Amino acid sequence: KFQFDRLLAKEQLKLILINMSTEEEPVQKSELRQRPGKGENKEEKDERRVEFIKAAGTSAPEAVRPYINKVAPAVVAAWGFGESMVPVAIQVKDKGEELWVLAQPYHPQDIFPALIGLAMVFFGGDFPVLIAAVTAFKETGVQQSMQRSFMEIYNEFNDVLAQSAKDDTVDDDGDGIPDVEQIPAAQVLQRKMMLAVKTVNPDKLADAITSVSAGALTIIASLKLTFARALSLGASLGATINKPVKRNLTPILEASIDKQYHRWIEPGINYTCKMLAMSFAFWLQRIISAIHSAIKGGQMFTTNTCRYLNKYKMIDFDPDQSNLDEQVGYAIGIIGIYYQMFYGTPIILSLVLMPLTLCEWALKFALSFA
Repeated sequence: KFQFDRLLAKEQLKLILINMSTEEEPVQKSELRQRPGKGENKEEKDERRVEFIKAAGTSAPEAVRPYINKVAPAVVAAWGFGESMVPVAIQVKDKGEELWVLAQPYHPQDIFPALIGLAMVFFGGDFPVLIAAVTAFKETGVQQSMQRSFMEIYNEFNDVLAQSAKDDTVDDDGDGIPDVEQIPAAQVLQRKMMLAVKTVNPDKLADAITSVSAGALTIIASLKLTFARALSLGASLGATINKPVKRNLTPILEASIDKQYHRWIEPGINYTCKMLAMSFAFWLQRIISAIHSAIKGGQMFTTNTCRYLNKYKMIDFDPDQSNLDEQVGYAIGIIGIYYQMFYGTPIILSLVLMPLTLCEWALKFALSFA
């Protein structure tokens, strides 16, 4: 059932993307019609989405609405980029599953820990918080409950997505134009929200969100204990530099920006100083983490490689009865420390690892302000 739901969700997403990209002859707009049809070009589509975001912002406090209107184009640009990456992500996922099936004769599930260890040797210092979060995720007992909750949220989201796709084709007045293309963006937003409310199971969704929140808080608490020294250093350093920076920078900013934005100067300086101090503290922590990850990764690589080769009778060597694998692991770890200190991650590989880097930044932000 799980595999069937995944395939069904993927096909539904493909259909939605095909419908959004299909070029058709433009239809005549009615007087109420606010949104272009499927034959719209990129500029028209972006304009429609900006209008949609602004309509959603009408329910926000009046002081916040101007900022929503200003960031709407940037949000639309990110929206379009994410939309363009969906087919790529699906293709990468499909290819990964194909490669995993092809690799089954070589038992990749047994050699995978060794490959993870080798990656930690040379690149673990770039992701200290992420590695600690994964460790906490597995060791604090929240793994099963969070995985189950994520799947429940994912299934509810797919149900809403499928119902929304059906709603986009509804033409109650029979004029050949879908109803959602003949009403203002604010009414479309209200219609979609009501559709979501009618589709989701509130009890199941509430339980899943509660479980995910509890698991996330458990992981953050574990990370705070792990990086307590870095957090303490960052907080102390941020408080130290905040006062002189505020004293010297506030007059310059007051003279440079409109008076109506002056109330944001002090909070902006406070958060900026805290972020810079935390970044410096985590940079120091990164050096410690690079040494730790290289040594630990070297041990994981040699021990799991020896167990894999011994399990499938490629060598006659039991790592649990010898110190040779630990000694080789230490040697590999020293090489990894030297590499991380003096070379670092290549630019091309940094682009490949960008999703992990974004997760690392998000976790650091959560630790700094949670």
